Amino acid sequence: MKALILIASSIVSPAMATPVETAPTFVRVQLDNSEKELQLRYPQTVRLDRVQQDALANIYQLSTKSDNTAQALYWQSLYWSGSFLWKADHPAKQAIALQQQSVDRQIRALADHWRYRHPAASETLIQLAQSLASPIPGERIFLPLDSDRVRIVPDNNPALNGPFVLRFATRPNTVKVTGALKLPAGNTAEISLPWQERQDAAGYLKQIQALAVANRDYVWVIQPDGKAEQHSIAYWNRQHKDIAPGAILYLAFTDLPASAKSSNSQIIHLLSQRPF
Repeated sequence: MKALILIASSIVSPAMATPVETAPTFVRVQLDNSEKELQLRYPQTVRLDRVQQDALANIYQLSTKSDNTAQALYWQSLYWSGSFLWKADHPAKQAIALQQQSVDRQIRALADHWRYRHPAASETLIQLAQSLASPIPGERIFLPLDSDRVRIVPDNNPALNGPFVLRFATRPNTVKVTGALKLPAGNTAEISLPWQERQDAAGYLKQIQALAVANRDYVWVIQPDGKAEQHSIAYWNRQHKDIAPGAILYLAFTDLPASAKSSNSQIIHLLSQRPF
């Protein structure tokens, strides 16, 4: 269970000309996978920039360091591209849970369909189903979270009302590969690889073993900001595209039955919702 740190029972936001709602706003603030989190409470609607200011002013409380220099250190090392904001009210949590359930049913049905024809793919699908079933705080809000861009660009600074989860990230030094790949014994549904500057998708995929049902021409890259891109990887169409630290490479499944035609797109959507 996470250790909760209450910043204040009520942090009052500056008055706004046209408030959207008057209900309280509650934001849980996290840093990477730390077990600690901050709780920010506001009596009414608050802008994202104010939440970020309050969170960053207290981010040292999420550190294991004993002094306040942690605040400056984290400010300098925050990885905005890999930071997340989720809407976490009941409808949002219910919507993402229903999506997970739908994907889980499709993946497990496909695993059963391939049990004898493609046993290795069937085993990978079971692992993938378990991985995608892990809890997600709510529905991700796809916004640039760089504090300067939030402050300067009005469209990046929405009014928040109700419960949210804001997760700051520090820059990782790896990327992950998942999907139609053969998993090492005892591994989970994804393989972590060292991030390399200017390495393209084809270069990363040389380090894993693709399944017979894998797409050999293209791979989906979910960048840390949630943007999903299709990268060419075959000898005849290969083009270099940069991949950021913390990206997820998803090797799509082919030879799908009619009942599973939408599986790849649904999996990609769920991957874009999950923290690295």
